[in-house]
Amino acid sequence: MKLRIYGIELDVPKEYFVSITKGSLYFKGDLEVSDHFKHVIRVFWDDLDDFRKIYPAPEDFFQEKVSAIRNDRDLVGINTEIFSWEGSDANHPAHFHKISYSTKKRFTKELHHCIVGLVAFCEVCSRRYLLFNEYYENKNEFEETALKILSSFRCRCDEDQE
Repeated sequence: MKLRIYGIELDVPKEYFVSITKGSLYFKGDLEVSDHFKHVIRVFWDDLDDFRKIYPAPEDFFQEKVSAIRNDRDLVGINTEIFSWEGSDANHPAHFHKISYSTKKRFTKELHHCIVGLVAFCEVCSRRYLLFNEYYENKNEFEETALKILSSFRCRCDEDQE
């Protein structure tokens, strides 16, 4: 099922829940897509100019997050993967990634974290998008679905301009 709202398009299984945060607008807002097992994909969008002051390119956001994780004194290991996103073009630079890492505090077991995310800029309507799924296990049966939903994201700014 195609979910289209505020110039955002996602391909979401029809049995999934979609929650749009009250007060969301075209230029700023967020929504969640979830299944019956409480697996959640979060989607945020807001002003690109403000975001770009801190992160000039989508990769910069990713690099800062990876750097912050590497500086965690409880870090055991970290692994990153970069994916291609078909929606990327001159007007929509993006960074699609996965960050897997483990932490261990004293006298506790090792904890595994994983974030699959997409950061995209829209140069046409001056918005930035952040989409992600986060989980805390070694393997998540939802990851494949999350990657599919995230990779289906499209900015439909061209239709909004008509």
